[in-house]
Amino acid sequence: MANKASIKKREIQVQKPAQSLSAFQRKVASEMDDRAALMKRVIIAAAVLVLLVAGFAAWQVWVSHSVRQHEIAVSALVTEVDGSPLAPAPPLEREQRLRNALPKMEELARKSPSACRDVTNGLVSTWKLELEGRGGELPVPNDPWSRLRLAQRSIALGQAKEASDMLLPLHGDAKPGRAWSQLYWSALMQVRLLEGDRQQALKDYSEYRKVFKAQADLTTMDKILNSI
Repeated sequence: MANKASIKKREIQVQKPAQSLSAFQRKVASEMDDRAALMKRVIIAAAVLVLLVAGFAAWQVWVSHSVRQHEIAVSALVTEVDGSPLAPAPPLEREQRLRNALPKMEELARKSPSACRDVTNGLVSTWKLELEGRGGELPVPNDPWSRLRLAQRSIALGQAKEASDMLLPLHGDAKPGRAWSQLYWSALMQVRLLEGDRQQALKDYSEYRKVFKAQADLTTMDKILNSI
């Protein structure tokens, strides 16, 4: 009888580890499932974050490209009307060019990126005012294009100081990558031509070459400098 009890006890002792092993396996399996689910959530969250960052970066590139393309189009249209610094359009011809180009500028203003809208609308108002006196109040010259337009007008009138005052705030930002930068430097050299200040023109010319390096338009700048 004692032997039977002993045998039963040993069977129970052997069975208990078997039950504990099964529970441990279930626990491990459950933990692995939880970890797998957590990792899956982490991977999904990381993928969403990467997509958001990539989408934002792509949007920024698109906006930057749109602004750049718009500035180039505006710059080309202004040059088409005014001519080059060394060959400005005669007054009567310029007026005709202005009339022909105004609808194009209005179209650019309608389609302009939000960052450029005020500047382009300002140019439209300036052109209308020049043509028919119906452009409304001239824009405050706080943007590069408005300042360049007013500076060019002062240069045409022989007002070197007024032109210089208009150009001065643009100096630090007139670098490669700005569609209006070349117009700024040529206008600055024209101011030096009006002043007859060759020494200052040489300093400006040297700074221009240093800033623009391989992108410098030396042909135009050399011609203006040689005229001083």
